[in-house]
Amino acid sequence: MDKDPIMATEHGTRDGPSLVPYYLILFGMSAGLASVMTLLAEFRNELGFSQFEIGLSVAGGLGAAFVAAVALAPQADRGRAPVMLRSGLLLGIAGLVVVAMTSNLWHMLVGRVLFGIAFGVAHPAARRTVIVADPSNMGRNVGRLGAFDVAGFVVGPAAAALLNAVGGFRTPFWVMAILLTLLIPTAWRARPDTATKDTQRRGPTDLFHNRRLIGAFFIVAAYFVFIGAFESIWVLEMDHRGADQWQIGASVTVAALPISILAPWGGVLAQRYGARRWAVGMVGTCAAFSTLFGLVEGMMSLVILTIACSCAEGIGFPSAPMLVSAAVAEDRQAAAQGLASAIEVGVAAVAALGLAAIYDTSGDTVAWIVAGVTMMVLLIIGWNLTKESDDYGPKMVQLTDPGNGS
Repeated sequence: MDKDPIMATEHGTRDGPSLVPYYLILFGMSAGLASVMTLLAEFRNELGFSQFEIGLSVAGGLGAAFVAAVALAPQADRGRAPVMLRSGLLLGIAGLVVVAMTSNLWHMLVGRVLFGIAFGVAHPAARRTVIVADPSNMGRNVGRLGAFDVAGFVVGPAAAALLNAVGGFRTPFWVMAILLTLLIPTAWRARPDTATKDTQRRGPTDLFHNRRLIGAFFIVAAYFVFIGAFESIWVLEMDHRGADQWQIGASVTVAALPISILAPWGGVLAQRYGARRWAVGMVGTCAAFSTLFGLVEGMMSLVILTIACSCAEGIGFPSAPMLVSAAVAEDRQAAAQGLASAIEVGVAAVAALGLAAIYDTSGDTVAWIVAGVTMMVLLIIGWNLTKESDDYGPKMVQLTDPGNGS
């Protein structure tokens, strides 16, 4: 081992940068993405997009985020996290402007790709900084980052539905682009962390020799099958069940609210008792709810189940990035989180496209059951590969040399 482990319970607060810019930028970008997601049914109704075309645009954005996260995340380990945060914000603004001007599928696809790149650049940089800034409070800080991230999904849908009702379906994207523009001064106040940097300029490929990290990736993948299903099926199924646009927006907001509220507390508990247990419990619960989504009838039943599921998500939400963090050294955090982000968006893209096709041909019941079964298979594999991760018990999180997990 060429670096000493970093024990969260043994280190005090590091003199790191303010995390506020990282929280706020992710909040704004999530609100922008949520506005796009909430109005997917409007693109179908106003522009005549098919279910497959909507799934393709979703998958295109997620695929772009995949490439950006893999290729650019290691730059944050070399001290460039603030630059990545600013670049992500500017690309997000450009993506929203293009979506606002959409008149055909290709415009929509370009806008989603730009926004996908924005997320692929900004997310790993924010996670790296939040993880290493204060190891003794990492769970709380990761939970706060998740809370701000999800808070964007709480505010975005309600705002999008209101703006759509007032000014038409293009108005929310223009307004969100303007609001993101107001965050530019905040982005320029972001500073790099003071933790160990990757001076060897390593790529991410050597991390694939880390068995425990691979297991964490399987658990991450299981959860993002659920996310892909939610984005490509849930909103359109609400529309199919007779929900008006304002009802869809309000439902997404109410359903996401418990995640935003519970995530900081969930991060503290995951750090105290072990991120592996928390992550597996959360994803297993989501898999069970996924199956139930396809078995209940009526709009309100679907909303109530979604709210119940989001409570479990909130408690477990920070545990997946914490589990990834526990498998690698301090100077590889962004590279590992970038791979995790790539897996998140890659799996969500495949799930969105595949489950949209299943939904088109076989309906929501079959699509949700397929999603739930797929999640459980991935979760079982991840559980087996990460068995040693709970050996730390209450000492979670420990950041170890990647070679220890091989």
